Amino acid sequence: MASWVQSIAMRGERDGQFAMRKAVLKSALRIAKAVGLFALARRVTARDLRILCYHGAELRDEHHFCPGLFISKETFAARMDFLARHKYPVLSLDEAVASLDRGGWPNAATVITIDDGWFGTYKVMAPILWRHGFPATLYIASYYLEKRTQVFNVAADYVLWRARDRTLDPSQISGSLDGSYHLANAEQRAKVRDALVSFAERLNGAEERQELFRKLCGTLGLDSAEIERERICAFMSIDEARDLQSRGIDIQLHTHRHRFPSHDIEAARAEIDENRRVLAQVWGAPRRHFCYPSGEYEKEQLAWLKPLGIDSATTTKSGFTRPGRSPYELSRFLDSERVSALEFEAEMCGLFELIRRCGYLI
Repeated sequence: MASWVQSIAMRGERDGQFAMRKAVLKSALRIAKAVGLFALARRVTARDLRILCYHGAELRDEHHFCPGLFISKETFAARMDFLARHKYPVLSLDEAVASLDRGGWPNAATVITIDDGWFGTYKVMAPILWRHGFPATLYIASYYLEKRTQVFNVAADYVLWRARDRTLDPSQISGSLDGSYHLANAEQRAKVRDALVSFAERLNGAEERQELFRKLCGTLGLDSAEIERERICAFMSIDEARDLQSRGIDIQLHTHRHRFPSHDIEAARAEIDENRRVLAQVWGAPRRHFCYPSGEYEKEQLAWLKPLGIDSATTTKSGFTRPGRSPYELSRFLDSERVSALEFEAEMCGLFELIRRCGYLI
């Protein structure tokens, strides 16, 4: 009990420090905007390309569970309204990459990218993009596009978070698991999640993992059928991806199983080939743009991409793209529920980019 209380206290102290830093940053940004630094930064970085990155959108309360992964409908709508109101030209990724050598983009040109393939992208984000007439690129990891189950590691984490007022004995789910975990404690919740995910990886496919997910929900007193019906922590279908492609959201490569082995080119090729095989069922142009899973790659992998028929690859490195940049290391700004409206504006106008160029991390 003492260690649990100490953990909560330490986390509270960290949260308090984070909130204090956010408050100081907010005050500094307000002053910077008031004295004209936002407008100046936009002029200085006008020829640079902004590439935005999103992941999932909430269907119920996922933006509270994981604000770095799931964004609320209100926040995403506000971001797109901002781009339209402040006249940021939104280009397709194809257009942007075609002009990469010479940088012939409109001033403050912006590309919208979305990773993974969550159902919330189809249900929540797409109608907002269509309302503005914005093109976007959606990088889909195709395994769960086919399987149509919950993504086990995220879904297990979600239901543990939903049941955080309870204690879990995982031996009730499987005799191969043991222990007792207070789910109100984030560290204990993470431990049991890791144990469940490790156990799930030894099962035979997505269907067996889905059965494990249902047992976990039942043990926690949650309705798995309701979660499945609402498609929380699940991907869209092939038909839904086809609908997106037909209406201006380009479907591109993100590997099949969300992994791109760094020391085995044949295994990496197999991931891309399988990704293309599944995405071939989605109507549209050739799949020649790629997003590194979790933004992770090794320098030697850059030489693999052109032979794999890939023309561009995006990372999770922060920064703008300048003319002449390698098409295989495109930087992006990872927007999320954690980013305030003022921080988003500071990023888009280029203030944070200029600070990064001075050697400071943002």
